[in-house]
Amino acid sequence: MLNVAGSSFDFGNVLFAVLQECEHVRRALLPNEAQGRLMEAARRKLAEIRESYVENGGTPAYWEELEREVLETSLPAYIPDAIEQTRLEKSGYDVWRRGDASARVVFALAGLILGGLIIAAPFIPIWEDAFAFVLAVCGLLYPEVKQLVADFRHSRQLNRMIAEAEKYQKNARIHYVSEARLEKELDAVGRVEQTPETGEEAPSHQPPHREKGKGRR
Repeated sequence: MLNVAGSSFDFGNVLFAVLQECEHVRRALLPNEAQGRLMEAARRKLAEIRESYVENGGTPAYWEELEREVLETSLPAYIPDAIEQTRLEKSGYDVWRRGDASARVVFALAGLILGGLIIAAPFIPIWEDAFAFVLAVCGLLYPEVKQLVADFRHSRQLNRMIAEAEKYQKNARIHYVSEARLEKELDAVGRVEQTPETGEEAPSHQPPHREKGKGRR
C-alpha cells in the first residue's frame, strides 16, 4: 500500500479523526441505535477525508485498504466498547445511588469500619491507626476513582486501536509487497497526476489562417 497523499492520510491519523467524530456523537445515542449511527458517523467522516485525499493526488487502491481497515477491522472492535462506556456514563459508572452525598457517607463509614477491623486483627501486621481514616477517605472518593478507572480503560482501548492500525500499515508497507503490485500503484499515481481537473480542452493559440490570394492592396 503506497500513500502518496501525505502522512495526514496514514492509517493511524485517519482512524484518530474517525474515532474522534464517533466519540463526539456516541453520548447522545440510545443503545439500540448506537451501532448504526456510529457506522454512519464513521462513513460520513471518511467521505469528508476522501475529498481532501483525492485533491492531494491519492490513489484508489490505498484508499480501499484504508477504508477496509477502518470499517471492517477497527469499528467492529470500537462499537461494543463505546456502547458500554456510554452506558457507564449514563448510569453513574454503576455506583450505588450514582455516588450522591448519602452514598459517599456510607462508603466512608464502610471504609472506616473495614480499616478498624483490619487494625484490630492480630494476624494483619498494621500498626498505624490512621490506616482506618485512609480507607474512609478512599470510600468518600470511591465514585471519582471508579470514573477515572473506566475513562482510562476506554482511552487506552482507543489508543491501542490507533497504534495497531499504524503497526499494520508499517508492516504491510515493508513485507510481502510484490514488484508487480508496486508497479501497479506507481502507474495509478501517474494516471492521477496526468488526469486534468476539467474535461474542457485548452484553447488553441495557433495564429489565424490567411487565405491564399488575399494580400494587402
